[in-house]
Parts: sequence; C-alpha cells; structure tokens
Amino acid sequence: MRFMTWNCRVGGFRTKSEYVSPFRPDVLVVQEVSPADDVLLYAGEAQPTYTDRPPYRPTPPRAMGVFSYTDIQLASVDDPTDPREGEDEYRHLFRRYAAERGDLKFHVAAVWTAWTKNPKEAYRQAHRGLEHHADWILERPTVILGDLNDNASFKGTRWKDFMELLRPLGYVSAYHVSCGETFGAETRATHYFRGDRTRTFHIDYCFIPEVWKDQITATQVGSYDDWHKISDHVPLIVDVEL
Repeated sequence: MRFMTWNCRVGGFRTKSEYVSPFRPDVLVVQEVSPADDVLLYAGEAQPTYTDRPPYRPTPPRAMGVFSYTDIQLASVDDPTDPREGEDEYRHLFRRYAAERGDLKFHVAAVWTAWTKNPKEAYRQAHRGLEHHADWILERPTVILGDLNDNASFKGTRWKDFMELLRPLGYVSAYHVSCGETFGAETRATHYFRGDRTRTFHIDYCFIPEVWKDQITATQVGSYDDWHKISDHVPLIVDVEL
C-alpha cells in the first residue's frame, strides 16, 4: 500500500499531476489544489481512479484534494457541503475517509494545517482533528497524512501539543521510524521555503499505527532537483505491506 502527500503549491494540480501519476499512489493527499469540478482530464500517463476536492470557503482558490491511482475504494466520511466556519474550520483541513481493499479496511485522515482568522488557532487543524475524532481514529487502523506546517525544532508549543494528542493513540511517523531519525533533526527536507534550497524544513508527515511500523517496506522523500520547478515542497512517499 502506497501513501503519498505533496503540497503542489498555488494550485495547478490538474497539470502538475503528471509528476505524481507514475508513482501510482493508493492514497494521495495534495494541498493547495485549485477547484477541480470542471477537470475532465488530469495530466500524466494515468488518470486518478478517485478524486475528492471539497470546497474550502476561506481560501477557495486553494484547498486539499485526495486522490488514488489504484483500485482501492475510498469514501469521504465528512459532508463537504456543511457551511459551518469559525471553530469548525478545522474540518475542512482535517478530512476523514474510509478505505477498503478486499478484506483490508482502514481509515485515512488527510491534513493540511494553515493560518486562521484566530491567531491562537493558527496551524492547529490537526490538533482539533485529533481532539474531535480520537474515537473514530481508534475504530480502525488510521493513516494520518499531510502537510502539518510544523516541526519539533520550531519555537512555540504547537508541536508538543500535537504529540501529546497523538501519542496516546499509538501512532508513529513512518519516516522517522524507518529512517531512525528524531523529530526536529531530520536530514531530508520536504519543504524549501519559496524555492530556496538553503531554507529547508521537514513539515510533511505520514503517521501510521505503531503496530504497522515493521511492515514499512520503503520511505521516499523527493529531491530538490526533481521538484523545485513545480513546487517548494517535495513528496513524501511511504510503502507499507498490508
């Protein structure tokens, strides 16, 4: 099973998709996706078998999309037409999916933390998602995948608060357990701020149940040279034998 997350930067996924289709991800989470209701064909050697790009009203030109390029069955759990905002803004950027392939059933939480109108809540959509949906996460094995815009080396309490919510659920970062690295000391960046290869950060993650960690078969982080012309993020790809 291949999980992939990538911030495509300022829309354009319909044309940039040619760069991800060769990887044939089972579950692909993409941030900053432009409206896709009128997209008939995506660029690339293969078309996605599943697409879901719900509206996000505070920033309609950019939202989060979930895709697949395989036969996995995905279904959105949340109602994309629910107009609530304010405290419920987290729901647009912490989106839940049921996943199924044969006898295997699990959940996917697609995440993109972003700035909010309330500075105290900025970049905390993942926190709110864990707080509100802990029971749902524990119902089935869940993959929490996306751009958290955070790192243990950053100043403040956001990362500490996030880990305090995540740890009791029994989840680990696939990158960190497979590469043997610690949070805040990553050797491979997933974000090059505004395309500057000297300003590097690891802010994209794939969290999996701890009981799956020995089933990770590969972890890939894209290179700056391959991706910098199309985005200031590179993809994170995790393969798990399920």
